[in-house]
Amino acid sequence: MPPDTNSREPETIDQNLVKALAHPMRVRILEALQGRTASPTELAREFRESLGVVSYHTNALLEVDCIEQVGTRPRRGTIEHFYTARPRSFIGHQDWRRAPLSVRAGVTSEALRTFAAKIGAAIDADTIDNREDTTLNWMPITVDEQGWQETAEILDRALRELQTVATTSRERLGGEAGIPVVTGLAAFESPPGGD
Repeated sequence: MPPDTNSREPETIDQNLVKALAHPMRVRILEALQGRTASPTELAREFRESLGVVSYHTNALLEVDCIEQVGTRPRRGTIEHFYTARPRSFIGHQDWRRAPLSVRAGVTSEALRTFAAKIGAAIDADTIDNREDTTLNWMPITVDEQGWQETAEILDRALRELQTVATTSRERLGGEAGIPVVTGLAAFESPPGGD
């Protein structure tokens, strides 16, 4: 079933997303800024990359509105800028699906690598089971075309609700440290016999 183009933003969003994904560093920056705020200096240290490289790609993401500046802080005679990902820029947001397949494959691979690394880090740090209400589940199902659409709609609603939770939490925290949480939503067609 073709996407509903009437409810989407103008086609220029495709070009912005493609431009945002033109380099793997931009995907890494977007992944890192999902649900958190950081400066290029912090990201450069985290990625073990030069500040110049991270700043260049951060500016490229800022130009296409994939990230937004949310604060500044004086630092050694300069001003350190802090950014977060804009809601439509979350890896996996349905707008990403409008990018060409060749670009999406790279984003999907990088997103899954990052997600797996976050799971591994939580296991290594013994934080993955810290809470009694930690959610870890997956469920293979078989659906028809309508069931696929319904599944996609449920996950899209859940994503929007999680974005709202993150935004209101950030406002309540007012710059204080919060609970770092990784959420994951996925629905994909598995190969025959893969369920």
